[in-house]
Amino acid sequence: MIAALILSLITGGAPAPVMMPGFVDAPRLLSLCKAEGPDAKSGQAICLGYVIGVVDQLMVQQSRRDGPRHTICPPKSITANDAVAAVVKYARFAVTAKSIGASSFIRFAMEDTYPCQARGVGQ
Repeated sequence: MIAALILSLITGGAPAPVMMPGFVDAPRLLSLCKAEGPDAKSGQAICLGYVIGVVDQLMVQQSRRDGPRHTICPPKSITANDAVAAVVKYARFAVTAKSIGASSFIRFAMEDTYPCQARGVGQ
């Protein structure tokens, strides 16, 4: 039941997006972000690049919509490491989100961490 609730939160109640073979899912992304050991830096660098790319894409898509339809409103001072921290904060949900693509998981984390309602819609 908890898994269904988390999945509905991540997908906004819509059916879960279909994972494409070979694409990164949420658990794999989190394993890269939280990598340890001798290869930790390369895993963390892949995580950072992936998160930056997805957030950049989300912000570009959002810029094409009217302000009231914006769903992610990070502060102007946000850094790439802040975005990764927002994603890692939801690591406990990654196990439940095995069929969720990493990009959808990042969107969920960013919308929940930086909602527009917290600062006023569209700001």
